[in-house]
Amino acid sequence: MRAVAFTVDVDRDVNLACKGEICSISNGGKYPRFDSSARGLELMAGLMEEIGIRGTFFWEGRTAEVLLDRMDLKDIMRHQEVALHGYDHEDFTGKETGLPLDLGSTKTVLDKGTAALDRAFGKGERGFRAPYQRVTDILLEELHAREFLYDSSDTVELVDGKVRPYRNKNGLPEIPVCWSRDGRGKRIVSYLWPYHEGKRRITDYLDLVDGFQEGLLVIATHSWHPVESYCSGIRTIEDVNKEMNDLRTLLEHVESSGCELVSIAEHLRREDAL
Repeated sequence: MRAVAFTVDVDRDVNLACKGEICSISNGGKYPRFDSSARGLELMAGLMEEIGIRGTFFWEGRTAEVLLDRMDLKDIMRHQEVALHGYDHEDFTGKETGLPLDLGSTKTVLDKGTAALDRAFGKGERGFRAPYQRVTDILLEELHAREFLYDSSDTVELVDGKVRPYRNKNGLPEIPVCWSRDGRGKRIVSYLWPYHEGKRRITDYLDLVDGFQEGLLVIATHSWHPVESYCSGIRTIEDVNKEMNDLRTLLEHVESSGCELVSIAEHLRREDAL
């Protein structure tokens, strides 16, 4: 089986962890912004609706609360999987903030994030991806105790063209992003950040798809990234159009290569997924 899950982290614009602060800000300011994320969300969801594919959107709780007042989120997500991405884009490990989250703080984040998504989309089983893909044993234990469907915070190597979901030590399904080597021997990860920042071409990711032979390949990006660059700021209309055209090229290439585009939850329902 060759399946590809296209995933989108819906969070504050150009998120940045700060020393001594649990919640993240937006790069270039003192507070979070959400305009680029809102615009990118509409563009990405519209593209996927047009192509007719279902993906997985990892929602930060705060972003869901803010955008709920601006947009019909239920309608935008009507054909997409909704999963959780923290509440205030917390760094659970404290790697950059210096504030690792203990059990009480972890529970609070999951409580607030889940409540925000319940209000925006209704109750339901959900998966999880940690902000910055940084997890702790405390977090993974709590996700398992709360019966989350899966975690998608790990990154593993694509070996012999194969990458698969697995169960972590707690028994929770882990749906990893992957990394491989390109034709020049350089490491490439299936997160599109380097592409959006002009450090890679979209063709590099087409090649990654071509090298994938079996399992579930997770391709990941952020809702704000086609609209705003981390390094150079808000994009021009022409640049936004190019970003979206490149994403269309990638998704259409996935389909034409014989891979099935699926949501993560959809893939896990299959008997041979794990």
